[in-house]
Amino acid sequence: MRTWLAFFVFAFGLASEAHIGSPNVFFEGKAGEYFVRAVIRPPQVVPGLAEITLRVPGEPVERVMVLPVFSKAGRQGAPPPDEARLVRGETNLYTAALWLMKPGAYSVDVTIEGSRGRGTLILPVNSMATNTRPMSRGLGIVLSALAVLLFLGALKIAGAIFGESRLEPGARPTKKDQWRGRGAMGLAAGVLALLAFGGKLWWDIEDANYRTNALYRPLPVLAQARTERDQQILTIKVDSAERRGQWTPLIPDHGKMMHLFLVRDGEPGAFAHLHPARRNETEFEAPLPPLPAGPYHVYADVTHEDGFAETLTATAEIPPASLAMKRLWLGDSAEPICSLEVAQKLATNLFLPPDADDSWQMDNAERGDPRPGNNYPHDPVQHVVDAGGGYKMIWENPGPFMENHDISLRVRLLAPDNQPALLEPYLGMLGHAVVRRQDGTVFAHVHPVGTFSMAAQEFFVKGMARKGSALTGQPHQSPEEQQSSAGELHRNHTKGVGTAGEVSFPYAFPKSGPYRIWVQTKSEGRILTGVFDTTVAAAK
Repeated sequence: MRTWLAFFVFAFGLASEAHIGSPNVFFEGKAGEYFVRAVIRPPQVVPGLAEITLRVPGEPVERVMVLPVFSKAGRQGAPPPDEARLVRGETNLYTAALWLMKPGAYSVDVTIEGSRGRGTLILPVNSMATNTRPMSRGLGIVLSALAVLLFLGALKIAGAIFGESRLEPGARPTKKDQWRGRGAMGLAAGVLALLAFGGKLWWDIEDANYRTNALYRPLPVLAQARTERDQQILTIKVDSAERRGQWTPLIPDHGKMMHLFLVRDGEPGAFAHLHPARRNETEFEAPLPPLPAGPYHVYADVTHEDGFAETLTATAEIPPASLAMKRLWLGDSAEPICSLEVAQKLATNLFLPPDADDSWQMDNAERGDPRPGNNYPHDPVQHVVDAGGGYKMIWENPGPFMENHDISLRVRLLAPDNQPALLEPYLGMLGHAVVRRQDGTVFAHVHPVGTFSMAAQEFFVKGMARKGSALTGQPHQSPEEQQSSAGELHRNHTKGVGTAGEVSFPYAFPKSGPYRIWVQTKSEGRILTGVFDTTVAAAK
């Protein structure tokens, strides 16, 4: 018997760079021998100017070059690179403005030259129209006044041409001349009125076309939970007909076609990071752990074959898990254990086995954790949370935070013996952070190297080079330098492997208000999740 429990929700059209309400791209890592912290602020309209700032600590560099590359044109079709200028009063902060002319996936290729040689960096960014720019009231009044002036002037000119142009100097117009001039003015008024009406009609058509076809709108998604052989399975269906021709094949990010996040509001809170199996081009399925029943927000990160990354959204109603499923997933443990060993055990007992990298978390109140003084693992006062298995996470810089202020979220993991834990790569990274504003208007999946899709970056570093000479490398890069860029990509993605305890995430909260942050790391084969709450102040 199959029980379908879900409802259809259209994804809401907020700006995203594989994110919701958080379009800026952040990077922290190395370009050759240079450490770089970069921020790209894409435009809200297309064509538009993207602003990029790069901080290169250490000794001054000779120059910084930046180049926007459109995925469909390649580097051969890119304009000449721009030189980023040094910000006045700074010694290592550079800025540039780059035109993004078409909607789609771009990369910003950064080249740094200095005493330590040349370093290259490739940062993917989405170019998409997410807004319209309204005309200011003052400008509208001025333009309206000028239009009336031009209208009256055109009538006066028409009347003079037909009523007075044939008169001798000093002669006065006859009544016939006056009526001829007035008739010309009336005819001109009609013609000008038709032109104004046609212009308004053209304006409305262009505006409707822009809002319908140019403004980015995430595809509608249906999330449904069903029960099969006592197991709960979540199905994700993308309605590709809504944006015909724009749902293109996907490429894997860290080996996964989709990164799916489930968030339950209220008490008890719950969170899951799953990796559905693809059934066809638009349908995915993921086995559900025994999460608390109730409504969930669903976020699906995907990257298309052209490097364009987006976050699809839906809501789903998840029914209660059976007692047998809880026992199977949890065993004798009072908390989720997310590891390869547990995944392998589940694979032998479930109709649809979970992915080995799936992870989930529940508030202690749901788990029935009896430990006193730690009933709320996301207590914003303590800044120390239970990550499961006796591990603790410490938020090293818990604020205060201000909107649009660049920061690094630093978290330290302690082993059950209160010693720094040895971090292991989880999905190719030392950690993952999921940032969500309480009302859902902001959602971001952040890595230690930044907020962009790793699959998109790999596409621009490697994938475009495989398409042929027209898209191969930067104009000034040799094959050896292209290979070096690919090696730097791997080192940045796995930077700090084997370091003890600490991981950081570059970010800036885009809006003030309450936020929840889930930080995921891996140690001794176990995926650990810590939950933190914070409130971001408005900019002064």
